[in-house]
Amino acid sequence: MKRSYQFTFLAFGLALIGLQSGCGQDLEVSEVTGIVTLNGKPIELVQVKFWPNEGPRSFGKTDEQGRFTLETDDRTQKGAVPGKHKVALRDMWPMKDDFLGDAGEWVDMSKGKKSRIDSKYYDAPMSPVSVEVIAGKANTFDFPVDANPRK
Repeated sequence: MKRSYQFTFLAFGLALIGLQSGCGQDLEVSEVTGIVTLNGKPIELVQVKFWPNEGPRSFGKTDEQGRFTLETDDRTQKGAVPGKHKVALRDMWPMKDDFLGDAGEWVDMSKGKKSRIDSKYYDAPMSPVSVEVIAGKANTFDFPVDANPRK
């Protein structure tokens, strides 16, 4: 009897693991695009991160026209999960997107350059920017950002 109980428990555990591993495959995401501007002009090399209340984060980076398109953190899907998100914006221009050296060490690529945008956007929980991604819809968000006051 004890052996039968152990087998049932093991089978249930394996089934549960199988269900959990398949959950990410059918994740519902909605398309998210937008533009980041500074003083009314598009700004390139800004990392845009959406931190949802539940589910995986999504990220993107602005191009020369300030446009971004989000994809999930695991890079398997374009978009973001529906629901409310805090938005973090980080200026990558001072570093030109280079963070790590060959040995994995942090490399300061800024050469004394300062961020163009205010640091209040850097940390998602403290960021003043929040949005709601609507399911089944192409979502567009434009973010006019404040300049770095310490520049």
